[in-house]
Amino acid sequence: MPIFTYNDIDINYIDVGSGEPLVFVCGTFTKLQSWNYQIDYFKEKMRVIAYDIRGTGKSSRPDYPYSMEMMIEDLKNLLNHLGINEGVHLCGSSMGAMISEKFVLNYPQLIKTLVLCAPSAYYTPKTYEQNLILFKTLRDLELKERVEFFLPIMYSRGFKKRLEEDKELYNLISNDMNFCAQIIDPPEYKDYINQNEALKDFDIQDLLRDIDQPTLILLGARDKMAIPGEVDTIHEQIPNSILETIPKTSHAFNIEAPEETNKVIWNFLQRYMS
Repeated sequence: MPIFTYNDIDINYIDVGSGEPLVFVCGTFTKLQSWNYQIDYFKEKMRVIAYDIRGTGKSSRPDYPYSMEMMIEDLKNLLNHLGINEGVHLCGSSMGAMISEKFVLNYPQLIKTLVLCAPSAYYTPKTYEQNLILFKTLRDLELKERVEFFLPIMYSRGFKKRLEEDKELYNLISNDMNFCAQIIDPPEYKDYINQNEALKDFDIQDLLRDIDQPTLILLGARDKMAIPGEVDTIHEQIPNSILETIPKTSHAFNIEAPEETNKVIWNFLQRYMS
């Protein structure tokens, strides 16, 4: 995979396919491989870009607190490097959705459509403090234990049972694709701490109405991380948005139900493609 470097920061990315650009932004502690099922599908239809945000995978992991503005400028500079200055279909998951929300507010002229997977519009101080406690606990776990820790949080009970029965699928996901902990290029304790800082005080609830791009909001029906009612509120606040729920799935629904997820996204994108 190519590496783009600016201001001493390396950004690991892929750029495949041709046509209108579709950019995938992964969530906290999660590598671009979490989008593998979407990359394989959409690269036959569009130009697909996915990247490791700072603090993950093979991108730089500087040991200081990150900010949301850093995350946004990483993406902006990557797009500049790739010569993309308009017509972007931007798709983010979890923290990646938060980055995408703020990116479209900062650079509305670049974005054609927005896809928000399991989004949030704010990050409470309580959540921030709880995560700091969680990360200290994770520090004492072996890597495989960390992977196992996140499975019931990120996936539905039915999918977790499937992983227990299908060793090949379990290895595929836990080695490279899993949310928050992977065997290959895993997040380190400092990465958990530094990325969490980027979400501290994040609150764009009062700015959602300024997003006027066509927006698809996706939610797993059994997402354990979703704040009750928050996604409905995001949908109500973004004027030109639609909300779709992926049945029987949790936070990582794009991995649990890739065919249905891809179909919903593709049906949406086609409406706005030239």
